[in-house]
Amino acid sequence: MSVDTQALNAEADSRRQRLAARVRHLLRPLRRASLSSRVLIFAGLFIVLFFVILALVGPSLFPFGATQYRVAAANGQFHEIPRLAPPSATHIMGTTRDGFDVAARVVGGARLALTVVALAVSFSLVIGVLVGLASGYRGGAIDRVIVTVMDAIYAFPPLVLAIIISFLLAAFISPGLFSAAGAVGLIYIPQYFRVVRNQTLAVKQESFVEAARSLGAPSRTVLSRYVFFNVIHSVPVVLTLNAADAILTLAALGFLGYGVQPPAPSWGYDISQAVSDVSAGIWWTAFWPGVAIILLVTGLTLVGEGLNDIVNPLLRPRGASGPRLPRRRAAQPVAGETTAELAVDVRDMRVGYRTPEGALWAVDGVSFSIAPGESLGLVGESGCGKSTLGRALMQLMPPGAATYGSVRVGGEELLGASQRRLRQRRGADVALIFQEPMTRLNPLMRVSDHFVEMIRLHQPKTSKKQARTMARDALSQMGVPPTRVDNYPHEFSGGMRQRVMIALGIVLGPNLLIADEPTTSLDVIVESQILDTLDALRGDGRAGLLMITHNLGIVAETCDRVAVMYAGRIVETGTVDAIFANPKHPYTRGLLASTISLETTELHSIDGYPPNLLDPPGGCRFAARCPYAMPHCHEIDPTLTEVGPHQTAACLLYPGAGAEVPAAVEPPSGHPQTVGI
Repeated sequence: MSVDTQALNAEADSRRQRLAARVRHLLRPLRRASLSSRVLIFAGLFIVLFFVILALVGPSLFPFGATQYRVAAANGQFHEIPRLAPPSATHIMGTTRDGFDVAARVVGGARLALTVVALAVSFSLVIGVLVGLASGYRGGAIDRVIVTVMDAIYAFPPLVLAIIISFLLAAFISPGLFSAAGAVGLIYIPQYFRVVRNQTLAVKQESFVEAARSLGAPSRTVLSRYVFFNVIHSVPVVLTLNAADAILTLAALGFLGYGVQPPAPSWGYDISQAVSDVSAGIWWTAFWPGVAIILLVTGLTLVGEGLNDIVNPLLRPRGASGPRLPRRRAAQPVAGETTAELAVDVRDMRVGYRTPEGALWAVDGVSFSIAPGESLGLVGESGCGKSTLGRALMQLMPPGAATYGSVRVGGEELLGASQRRLRQRRGADVALIFQEPMTRLNPLMRVSDHFVEMIRLHQPKTSKKQARTMARDALSQMGVPPTRVDNYPHEFSGGMRQRVMIALGIVLGPNLLIADEPTTSLDVIVESQILDTLDALRGDGRAGLLMITHNLGIVAETCDRVAVMYAGRIVETGTVDAIFANPKHPYTRGLLASTISLETTELHSIDGYPPNLLDPPGGCRFAARCPYAMPHCHEIDPTLTEVGPHQTAACLLYPGAGAEVPAAVEPPSGHPQTVGI
């Protein structure tokens, strides 16, 4: 055998192997589906395929045509088919009042029904899904106009609307198959639109969609990969219902005389002609078309329900056992070089929301900086603006939000940057680790798909193989076995999912890592492991870490410096040692006093609630809850002032905060649990 022949055979074998692999990949969801799902699918497919085969080969099996009322004799003469003949060997389903063979009419009606359903449902599906997806995702004035039009169409009774459309199409085009398909298809567009639009409105607010945007994914990728596949899972059921309704609507049009014109075979028309037969005891002329309608509708419904269980991985049952995994590798720190440039520099950031009651400034004049390898803990009560600040750093704000100030990452200004530039920086230079990682990972995508998509988005020249290698390395670094790279998110524990999120954040070596409550809902052992991992990541001196949390214990263990946030503002900053040993601001003292430890003998809390930021009070925003408040605290707004080595506080108890301190006032000192508050 020549070298060329061997090469050709090897190439052919390689193509066959690739084809076989693709087929196995396509059939894998079916193999993993539950028995009940497979039974539904195969039972429904059997019924639908029976009608498809009947429509294709049925005419050749019967000696009579669907519109034939007479047959040729041996002598060349024609004689008519007997009218209303009962089922017999010659006419297995009997004959009609017009002398048509019922079996031939059922076969012809199946061909008509399948053709009309295929054309009508395909047309309404494509138009309804695309318009619903675009309208729900984009929103705005166009969405309102489209919703108004679709609601107006939906308000009409479907059959009445189908009759009107059928009449118009027949008058301006021509009566027949396409007019019937157009009439049936147009009335179902609003149903697909409403379902897909409502799902899109919900899914586009999901955390994993926000996470995709934080990694720099463009709108078309978010829409096609993250939104589309999470809203389309409800379409199969709608499709089967519409297919069933399309058959009934077509039959109703035929029954009323607005469908395909006779003598073309139509189940609805045949039933209308058989109404008088039933009262006379002639059952077969209406029975067989009715049975055909019921069977075809049932088959389509079974297929749709079975597919709905398969296309959504969350509905698949988990196996009782699986392949044995290798032992987990120890996490390794990321190698890198320390730079003199700040990881992030934030100056006078303000983030506001438009509400019916007015403007709400969730972040109001915040400034801080983080050096490479440094960790800053941002602490405060819930609702103080911590998470809003973290998202604003990456410009991941909802509609109606406005951001002002300056955010420089790696020396480049992010506020005011184009969407294209922001997508390039997200994930590559700034990474965000969310709380509740199960909601941040696309449930319909494997872990490897998340990595490959993000890596190739920022590094287009990277091959899929190289991207998967990078994914395995990042997962190994986080202590996740690389063999699990092809698992779905729901197949991981909470701690493992959070490790996957961290691996996604560090795989491209960002300058800044934002961790928003990264240990929420995790047990203390997994929490400790996650904190050790984060500490190792920033320990190489390359990435800065912003730790957003309300847990002061996490800050004490992980961070170098602390920024205390209250009512949208930073009220105290300092090193961890200084803040925990000698907090200056009364709010910081209250937070520390509320912390429970092994030495706690008495529970403390801060009376009252944070102010309403729609109408914040004048002066110090903490004055209403502060045990040290003075009269002028309700009038003068304090500014951050130096209160110790590398420690600042925005409190009028200290000189330089905005007003003179009365001679009789002495600021508190020492740990709050030793002096009480």
